[in-house]
Amino acid sequence: MHESSMATSILRIVTDEAQKAHVSAVTQVCLCIGDLAGVEATTLTACFEMLSEGTVADKARLLIKRIPATGTCTVCGAEAIGRGRMLKCPLCKTASVKLATGREFYVESIEVQTQCRGDEHAER
Repeated sequence: MHESSMATSILRIVTDEAQKAHVSAVTQVCLCIGDLAGVEATTLTACFEMLSEGTVADKARLLIKRIPATGTCTVCGAEAIGRGRMLKCPLCKTASVKLATGREFYVESIEVQTQCRGDEHAER
């Protein structure tokens, strides 16, 4: 289960960024994950929730944006777009496609909560 190590890496990024920004809490973490990245979103979310307990990201929501696989067929040159684990050319049906997107895995944004001038909490 590599989702556990991925969740650990995400949490490290989130806590490092929160510390740099001097924030009191992280409310949401947005991830971009390609359809071909081999990541099980439900397992990743569960691991993140478990690992983030007692941290600045304790109540953070993990938002996952899926990125479809896209590429160009190396046989006929057609553009291929698909969802799922396999990308095939829509014209010649070959699986010989040079990928452009689909393997991404990165933190796109982190939403935080900070204390502002004696106010309770404000979104930033």
